[in-house]
Amino acid sequence: IAALWLRGMPFSISAGVGFIALFGVAVLNGIVLIGYFNQLKADGIADLSERILRGTEVRLRPVLMTATVASLGFLPMALATSAGAEVQRPLATVVIGGLVSATLLTLLVLPVLYALSERKKAAVPAPEASQPLAKSLPVATLLLLLLPLLSQAQSPLTAPQAVTQALQTNGTVLAGQRALEAQQAVRRTAYDYGRTTITGSYGQYNSQNRDNQFSITQGLALPGVYRSAAGLADARIAGQQAQLVQVQAELRRQVRLSYEQAVHARHRLRVLRGQDSVYTEFLRSATLRFKTGEAARLEPATALVQQGEIRTQLLAARTDFRVAQRQLQALLQVPTAVVVADSVLRPLALLGAALLADTTAPALADTLLRTTNPRAQVLAQQVVERRAETRVARAAGLPEFTVGYFNQSIIGYQRLDAAGTESYFGPGARFQGVQAGVAVPLLRGPQKARVRAARLQEQVAQAGYDRYRAEIAGQLDELLARRREQQQRLAYFEATALPQAAIITRLATIGYKAGETGYSEYLLNLERARRLRLDYLDALLQHNQTVIELEYLLGAQ
Repeated sequence: IAALWLRGMPFSISAGVGFIALFGVAVLNGIVLIGYFNQLKADGIADLSERILRGTEVRLRPVLMTATVASLGFLPMALATSAGAEVQRPLATVVIGGLVSATLLTLLVLPVLYALSERKKAAVPAPEASQPLAKSLPVATLLLLLLPLLSQAQSPLTAPQAVTQALQTNGTVLAGQRALEAQQAVRRTAYDYGRTTITGSYGQYNSQNRDNQFSITQGLALPGVYRSAAGLADARIAGQQAQLVQVQAELRRQVRLSYEQAVHARHRLRVLRGQDSVYTEFLRSATLRFKTGEAARLEPATALVQQGEIRTQLLAARTDFRVAQRQLQALLQVPTAVVVADSVLRPLALLGAALLADTTAPALADTLLRTTNPRAQVLAQQVVERRAETRVARAAGLPEFTVGYFNQSIIGYQRLDAAGTESYFGPGARFQGVQAGVAVPLLRGPQKARVRAARLQEQVAQAGYDRYRAEIAGQLDELLARRREQQQRLAYFEATALPQAAIITRLATIGYKAGETGYSEYLLNLERARRLRLDYLDALLQHNQTVIELEYLLGAQ
């Protein structure tokens, strides 16, 4: 418990499982120590103090090794940060912290308890020696039965917490991060000068003497070729960053939509449970009225049918809630169902509302395309990448150069001057020089075709960017109009419909119990009030979904 508190973790189900694993090791150490005490007693060591000192001295190393090895085995789980760490960390923390305290108790407290027990045995007749154990069994059994009640499920998540966890554990985001790292690694290949060629030759290539030659050559391109390759690498890095931002924004949108769906289903369950209690009371009253002769048999039968209908809707609402939980679980990629912290659906405030003030949809679309919209940034970077590829294709048609150096022997007599003076040069006399070359494409047709294909790809990317510009303007117009209509509808529900629904339910119930309202009118009023409450929840969900979609377009986080 102290280890969980120090690490700021709740006492969860996985922590309870850790206690079960801990009990085995702790009890085993105690049994080994007590067993050795009893063995020494059987060997004739009657002095209690000597028995305890010798037993703890001999069993000190096995007890410490058992706790140390088990703790080291659970250490990777305690420090885990990957998917499933929220289950592993509490379990390992309980085991490691419990092993520390259990080892201290085994070596310090258990010998004291053993000494007290042995002295009590010596003072009390033998038949009563087992009474302490008998008395402790009910207590131990009670503790074991209460342990599951002390543990609780994994901590409920708010919407921001669910988004944060999804960004840390979702495989799509992790894959995007690895792809970005790969592009950053590829950036170093932009200034690739190719391989240096080293050659050597030996034989009779100058005369009948056996000469040797060594040479080294290196191919080089113009500086513009390397700059264009580096520009393409930078464009791809920026494009991968934009894609990662879009993946994160899309995941954030999906998690928030699923979370709102779960809260909506949970709130709907609350409304239907309240309505179920009303219909249960109605059925009880109708049954009583029928028994006293105040109502016909049709009245309790109708009440029973209405109660069954509500409970069918309750079952459907529970299914919707579980489906939303499973969707969240899939997005967060966690092993257990996600527990939402919110139980009441509330209208969301638009984060980018300031951007909408005094701005028309086309002007706002231009602003989003230049600044915050994640999809627009990806398309813009695709245009930049295609342009960089066009520059690389052009640079591929530039000349390439080769420079080299050679060193060789020319064994034999060589003329030194015009007068005909000759001198003998052996293998140790070296002759050297440099060489240079240029490679020029003679046929320009293939190169021109590659440049033209790159330009066409650039035009395709630009067309996609322009098309999205028109689409985003239409989407903004639609979402803004929908949000205005939904805000008006919510204002009507909150100011008029919901208070009236409460009044209708209260007055209809009072009138029915007083005999002033017939059961058919009572049911009609209850159904009208229930419909108003559920319609409000549906309108609230639609409003929040619109806000989330708007924030996705605005790039608000």
